[in-house]
Parts: sequence; structure tokens; C-alpha cells
Amino acid sequence: MSMDFLFLLVIYFYSKIRKKFDEAGSFIYRMKKFLLIGVKFLIPLFIFAILGFGCSSQNISDNKEPASTISQPIEELQVQLENVLKDMHVPGMSLAIVHRDGPEWIAGLGKADLANDRMTTATTLFRIGSVSKGFVSLALLMLADEGKLSLEDSVQKLAPEVSFGNRWEASDPVRIVHLLENTTGWDDMHLREFAKDPLTMSFFDTLDYDHSSRISRWPPGTRMAYCNSGPAVAAYIVEKITGKSFEEYVGEKLFKPIGMQTATYVQPNFQSTTTLYQSDGKTPLPYWSLLYRSVGSLNASANDMAHYLLFYLNRGNVDGRQVISSTIFNRMELPTSTWAAKEGLRAGYGLNNYCTIYDGFVYHGHDGTVPGGLTAMHYMPSEGIGYFYSINSGNREAFKKVGELIRAYITRDLQKPLIPQIDSLSENTNTYTGWYEPDSPRVELFSFNGNSKF
Repeated sequence: MSMDFLFLLVIYFYSKIRKKFDEAGSFIYRMKKFLLIGVKFLIPLFIFAILGFGCSSQNISDNKEPASTISQPIEELQVQLENVLKDMHVPGMSLAIVHRDGPEWIAGLGKADLANDRMTTATTLFRIGSVSKGFVSLALLMLADEGKLSLEDSVQKLAPEVSFGNRWEASDPVRIVHLLENTTGWDDMHLREFAKDPLTMSFFDTLDYDHSSRISRWPPGTRMAYCNSGPAVAAYIVEKITGKSFEEYVGEKLFKPIGMQTATYVQPNFQSTTTLYQSDGKTPLPYWSLLYRSVGSLNASANDMAHYLLFYLNRGNVDGRQVISSTIFNRMELPTSTWAAKEGLRAGYGLNNYCTIYDGFVYHGHDGTVPGGLTAMHYMPSEGIGYFYSINSGNREAFKKVGELIRAYITRDLQKPLIPQIDSLSENTNTYTGWYEPDSPRVELFSFNGNSKF
């Protein structure tokens, strides 16, 4: 069966189920209806749409950027971005372009709420999705720096009450580093976990609600497969060691010293936050409460994220004060636990921080997705520049175009990295040619047994 046919088949079932979903009435009822009819066909689609960084984020790609003019002023970039919003029906966006010595541009463009004709500003809060995960790794690295734990500690040692399955535990235990580098071997969150409203649940209760996805499918610390529940377990360990809620600890140790004055994990006041919309740019979506709040529920403004970028570019130094050790950032950006990393490959997924190559430039950071919201936070440590943007629509084409324009602008005066010289292949290359199958799927139900020629 061809992949084109499979794709058309998925689209067909999606259209049928989507029609039933839209006719189901209230949001809660629709979610129940969706759970019943989606199990057979849409679990993979739903999981990949809800949270995470998607295929383009997991793979390092040498994407081509539009040509930029050396003298391009910020006003020209603003016009380009506003045209994207208008032409592609995106209500609004939040953005920041930051250099090591300070912000260049912090702004809100377009509308934060269409029904009330409310404009987006630099103080408007946006849902940043999985960009939230960076704070989990920062918190764990701070505790490790204080000698309160080690990234090599096993989860069983620090939190034996957290349920998970690993038949290799005796020889290859699940360690903290695996939680943060997505190398536990666990399946990503199951649909039941995504659909649960956690507002009245304790942190431990959210982890105990459904742990069927937390079963290692291969020895931990060998392969990478994106998994939202790993950082959630890591955040729980932060709570257990500090005796404070994760939100309280991050607020005290990170938000406050960094200068993120309005960042919050809970639903903000309506007037301070944006409404999120479907990809049509006009159908509003309700505020979604993620079961594991620490890994994807952060609300932040362009002002907040400008300070956050400065924190990375200055390696933990804020206004002359070293808030955390500069070595923490080097560790965040470096993968260590996969087979490839152990063989010396430096590119990949570090501690909730991964590298992406655009037009020869190497960026670090993370993307984020929630229903109706798409976010990117990327930076180049060596060049001392980074950017953040978030749109209040699920329009991925617009999201991609915005990123291309911003990257073209920030690299307009930079020397493009030279293309490495072509090296000859080793004599035994032919022994590795053949048919291969993907063997570390993010979602087991989305794993096809097709072959790919490398």
C-alpha cells in the first residue's frame, strides 16, 4: 500500500470524524464524543497536533531562508509580518528580537481578541506550549549544581512512588537525564491524558491518573522519542526535593531574577491574554488546561520572553549578577544519552533544548504547540542573538513564514557559514546500505511497518 494512499485514507477518516465532532454540541461533550470515535483512527493525529515540536523540530534541517537586504530596517520587517498576518488570516502575534547587549524589538502585532477588537501588545500573554519545558531542565540543573541530585540518579531512587515500566531497570534504569532528553523509551502521552482536566488534581494525582504510556519500549538511554510525560515526572521530582510547588520554585528561582514579571502557569485574566483561534483565524478556542501543567501551560508576554532570551544569551548573568552557573547552558544544549550522542554527535535534543539548522546557521531552543497557538524560541549563542514569536492561530504555514522572515532579518549582516568540504566515503559504506525501518516512534500507534531506503 502506497504512502499517498495511506495519507488520503487518514484525511478521509479525519473529515468524517471532524464532522461528527463539530456537530456534537458543547466542548466537554465534543471531547467525550471525540474520545469514542477517535480511538480507531485519530489518536496519532490528535497527539501530534496537541503538544510538542513536530517533525520539523525533531530533525535537523538545512532550510533555505528568503533573501534579505543588508540595510533592511525593522520597520520593513514589521510590514512584512503584518502582511503575513493579513494575507494568511492570523489575528495576531507576539515577538521579540534580542541581542546579548539588549532587546532590539519587542512588540505585539494584530489583534489579541477579535470579538472585543483588542490589540496585541508587548504585554499580552500568549500560550507558549512546550517552550515551558526549558524551566524544568533549568530547575533540575540548578538542584544538581547545588549537589541535591545528579542527572544520573534513577527515577526509582528519587521518586519510587511514580509508576512506570522498564524491564531493563536492573541494568539500564530510567534516569533523570532520560526524562529531559526524551530517551526513556516511553510512549508519548495517550489521548486519555490529553483530554483530562486537571484543575482540581494534585501534581502526583496527575501522574497517577494514567501511567500506561510510561513503559520503556527499548533500553533507556539509547534512542530519542519525544515524550511529554518525561519532563512532567522531572518537575515532580523538583517539588519533592524542594518541598515547594514547581510553580512556586520556578517563580522564585527563575521568573523573578530573570525579570519575567507576568509569566504564569495558570489561566490569566481575560484582558491580559490572547484568545486562541483555529487555523481559519476566526473560530475561537476555549482555554485548554493541560494535565501536566509544567510541560506546556506557561503563559508569557513578549517582554517576558525577551528577558528569557537574554538569560540564555548572557549564560545566566542578569544585570551583572550570575543567577545560575554558565555551564548549565552548555549542558542544556548538548545531547548525551542516545547512541549517536555517545559516539560524539553534538547535534540533537539536549535537556529540553535542541538545535536546528536554518540556511547554515545553528540555532538552539524549542518550539511549542497548544490548540490554536504556535510558538518558537531560538537563539545563536556564538552570534549573541535570538528571537521569540508566538501566533494566536493554528496556521502552520503562517507560523513557518513568520520564522523565515525573522531569521532572514537577524542574519542579514552575518557571514553565512561555509559549506563543509565533501569528504570521501569509507570503504565499508556499502555494508550499511539497505532497507531500514524507523525504530523509535514517538507514538507507538503511529508506527508504520513501511521501509525507507537510506
